[in-house]
Amino acid sequence: TTTRASPSPYKFNKERIMSAVISQIASPVAARAAVTRQSTRVTSASSFSSPSPSQRRVDIVPSIPKNVPGVRSPSRRSFRLVNAVAAPVMDAAPGGDPFSAFFAEQMLDETAMLAASTFPISPMELIAKTKGILATNNGAGDPSRLAADFRFVAPVVGPLSKEKFIAAFSSFKLEEAFPDAVANFYAFRVDPFETNRVWFDSRFKGTHTGPFAGSIKPTGITVETPPQTSSMRFNEQGECTQMTVGYVLDKQLGNTGGLGGVFGILYAIGSGLPFPEAQPWAKSLRYSLFNKLGGFMTKLQGFLKGLGFGKK
Repeated sequence: TTTRASPSPYKFNKERIMSAVISQIASPVAARAAVTRQSTRVTSASSFSSPSPSQRRVDIVPSIPKNVPGVRSPSRRSFRLVNAVAAPVMDAAPGGDPFSAFFAEQMLDETAMLAASTFPISPMELIAKTKGILATNNGAGDPSRLAADFRFVAPVVGPLSKEKFIAAFSSFKLEEAFPDAVANFYAFRVDPFETNRVWFDSRFKGTHTGPFAGSIKPTGITVETPPQTSSMRFNEQGECTQMTVGYVLDKQLGNTGGLGGVFGILYAIGSGLPFPEAQPWAKSLRYSLFNKLGGFMTKLQGFLKGLGFGKK
């Protein structure tokens, strides 16, 4: 009888590891793609043979032969990267994915919700219409894009009707005060709950080198706002019925005191308006007292428990 040689572990591992190593040398993006394929292979192997977690960990990053032409030996960091991606697969065994129930109950299936929408305009078309309005000074340069019942709503300002909004934005020349301004719009997406509404974010940046609002002289200050989210809602005719702007996502970022919109820009150049809504948020006296009282009561309860009060 002829004894058939067992397959070489070197050949089994070479295909799986070398692609990840070469891709990592080529570019970080390619490396991530290779690691993803690596994790998929590990998952398939686990479901077929069900090895123990420790066996799988060894199999994920086996020893790699030295002196392979054109390829340098991967670093320890490469091994850690592959292991980090494969770790969720190991954690899922032997009882299945511990997060699957949470995902099923708490995570939206956005694709399915959008597919079930009866709104006649597709998400791609809605996003294109949104960008078109932004390109025409928020519609003030082309009022036909705005519905007759259009409303403008900001955290403090508004709601404004279409007429009042157009009058305000037509005379508002931000580009004169900030010639190098960039709005940095990004993350356009259709709301799966309101499939006629597009959300998007922005991070305004510009240097104040021109007169602002007719009377504020150039300061040379570069304004960077925190990330802000805005939205546009449309009717079935493709007209914008509502625009919301200036809702800050992280007040810690930028140099506007955590303020969004025009209020934030004015504050950054030293011309903040003289009312609380146009100034950085500050604790009220009542809120400060509430916090102090809450801390005192917590300490008092701990002290009383230490003396034996409240015990059965």
